[in-house]
Amino acid sequence: MTAPLRVLLVAGEPNDEARVVEALREGGHGEIQACVVRTAGELGTALERGPWEVLVCGEGPPGLDAVTVLDAVRARGLEIPLLVLSEHLDERGAGEVMKAGARDCFSRASLDRLSAVVARELEVSRLRRERSLMARVGEVLAGSLDFQETLQQVARLMVPELADWCSVYAPDDKGQLELVVLAHEDPEWVERGRDLDRLFPLVPDATSGSAYTWRTGQAQWVPEFRAELLAWARSPEHLRVVTELRLHSAVCVPLRGRRQSQGVMTLFATGDRAAFTAEDLALFQDVGRRAALALENARLYREAQEAIHLRDDFLAVAAHELRTPLTTLGLQLGSLVQRSRRESPALCERLERGLRQVRRLGTLVESLLDVSLLSTGELPLSPERVDLGELVGEVLERFQAEAEAVGCGLRVNVAPGLVGQWDRMRVEQVVSSLVANALKFGPRLPVEVRGEEAGGRARVVVEDQGIGVPEAHLERIFERFGRAVSSRSYGGLGLGLYLARRAAEAHGGRVWAEHRPEGGARFTLELPLEPPARRGAPS
Repeated sequence: MTAPLRVLLVAGEPNDEARVVEALREGGHGEIQACVVRTAGELGTALERGPWEVLVCGEGPPGLDAVTVLDAVRARGLEIPLLVLSEHLDERGAGEVMKAGARDCFSRASLDRLSAVVARELEVSRLRRERSLMARVGEVLAGSLDFQETLQQVARLMVPELADWCSVYAPDDKGQLELVVLAHEDPEWVERGRDLDRLFPLVPDATSGSAYTWRTGQAQWVPEFRAELLAWARSPEHLRVVTELRLHSAVCVPLRGRRQSQGVMTLFATGDRAAFTAEDLALFQDVGRRAALALENARLYREAQEAIHLRDDFLAVAAHELRTPLTTLGLQLGSLVQRSRRESPALCERLERGLRQVRRLGTLVESLLDVSLLSTGELPLSPERVDLGELVGEVLERFQAEAEAVGCGLRVNVAPGLVGQWDRMRVEQVVSSLVANALKFGPRLPVEVRGEEAGGRARVVVEDQGIGVPEAHLERIFERFGRAVSSRSYGGLGLGLYLARRAAEAHGGRVWAEHRPEGGARFTLELPLEPPARRGAPS
């Protein structure tokens, strides 16, 4: 079925309609559906009723010249190629009309050119629509990593602009095709289509249709399937239901990604819509290729998310299982350290080294548990009144032995009166992470820790003179498992700074890193302070 060519004609002479229709038919355009208007009111009504593929403007009455007609078309946001039919336009006049937006000008004596000009403009319009569609498809595909949502949006772009029906079949967990998207302009017809799919599901070894395209990877184009419909129907009832849908043309295209096929998209034309052409087939294949790549990305993203959830679940379980024996081991080693100080100093030193490693493992376990908490929501806080100077002093006291072991001198200078409502354990965790970082990357060099007030907020600044942080990695190191150096050279999971930032943000604060030009790195923790009137109150 070929749709008629819809032509809107602003008549200048009584026989313009007959001349234009005859010229188009002689040029091979087949059936012509022409509408003639002679007043501005008729023009407005016709434009609203559209759509029109070509607008031919003769020498109309005053107020209905080519420029006025163009203005009326643009005012309605339409794009219809306008061809001017005139006996009185000279070269200059024709140039002005073309400059205003007309696509061509010719006299009645040269109407034999009309068919070729119309064919050219139809092709230009088709290419413009395709570019517009592909741009919208690109936006849709780039805007979502949800498999189902991506398919729904692509189908909505197809229907009703390019097709009356759009179905997408994709493999389920067992590799069997299932209907995942069905689009039609009328929701009631969508339900009827789903009922049809339930009553007559796909036959895997079918020689046509979605199952065939899925099995072979070959696109199918059926311009007119009157005979094919009889062969496709499995029973008189099936034929009756399908006939009610008034299907007469179809295209099936595979959704083939880089690694595997993602499904099959089938489009149908019904009723008065023109049969699909070879150009439509090429367009739908292009859409299918792009959709397949987006669907593959969505599927890979979903698989990656599932893998991440499995990893987080494993880490949470492992951390819980390790926490109790590590706590017991730490208590036992602590007791042995106390006893050996009097009896065997050499043994005591070895036990202290073991205790430090157990505590390091304990910190790692707590970090893994925090990551598990963050994957389900925010870090829980238990705020209390905390003096930052006391807290920093306690943290540095715990790091004293480790600092001596790596040859780092700890210098501390914390201003008094830095008090806030914070979760003590979380703030200790942040400060500990910053100090541990400085000792790891700046061995045998001094580390300075300062506490100060800046803009009504408390700051803890940790500076080292180690290898520093490249400018390009100042944000990356705060990402989960983010690193600025090789894990082979420096141990750790890349969680400390990630958790430090999340803990600071949970308090309404922040933490950041800076590269020191003179060498080393500067890390700053910033937290909200209590109002000045409350800082001197007793704890």
